[in-house]
This record gives sequence, structure tokens and C-alpha cells, in this order.
Amino acid sequence: MIIGMHHVGVVTKDVDRLAGFYSDHFFAERLGEFRWGPGDTALTTRLAAGGSSGRIVMLGFATGRLELFQFEDLPDRLPDRQLAVAKPGFNHVCFEVDDCAAEFARLTVLGMPFHAEPLTMPRGGIFAYGRDADGNVVEILQSPQLTAS
Repeated sequence: MIIGMHHVGVVTKDVDRLAGFYSDHFFAERLGEFRWGPGDTALTTRLAAGGSSGRIVMLGFATGRLELFQFEDLPDRLPDRQLAVAKPGFNHVCFEVDDCAAEFARLTVLGMPFHAEPLTMPRGGIFAYGRDADGNVVEILQSPQLTAS
């Protein structure tokens, strides 16, 4: 079951600058961050940005989150479909679900295309990226606290 919107993804050329802006001006709390490299095929496949590397910073607000991406390396010849994920600006919307595998199956049957099967992250949580009817990137996410139960 879809629980609600979880976060909006934003690509920036300077993740620290943008995180500082939202922290200082909108009172966002820095919830966590991590780096990925071109060898992280599990993540880069799901982002549809194979061979990329960069950082992600998650910011929290009272009623939502912003996920900030900074791509540090992109292969020279990414197809347009892949470049769309890495262009500066808003890059995806994420919906929180109570069972990622079940929603992945349900949405697949309904015709929603996904980049890859759901992935369980090392710190918990399960996610998958797909496309809406206009080709926009949509993520479904089972939060770590729902994964543990």
C-alpha cells in the first residue's frame, strides 16, 4: 500500500552549498549522507546512471524530506534517458510504501517500467526506481523501520 510521499530528489553541482541553504533558510535537519562510486553497480543501475559516482545528502523537515544528489563523475556518453537523472534540478519523486516487493509487483503488472528489481540498502530500507507515464523518475521506498518489522 502507498503510505504517502516520502521525499523529492534534487540534483545540484554543490551538495554542501545547497544543504547549507536549506538548513540555514528552511531549518532542514541533515539526516545522513553517503558516497557512491562507479563500481557500485547495484545503485548506479537503479539510478539509470551507470558508471557514475557522487554524494547524496538527505535533509529532513517536519513533514517531508529533500534528497540532494551531487554527481561527481558521469561517463562521457550517457544516453539522454540516463542524463535526465543527473541534470541539475528536481530529478525524482519518492513514495513511501509498506512493502516494496509487493508494490513493485503491483505496479509492474499495471505497466510501470522499472530500472531494476528492488534493492535492500546496507542500513536498511528497500527501494526501486521506475518511470511514470510521462517518463519522470518515480521511486518507491520501504523505510528501514518498516523493513525491520
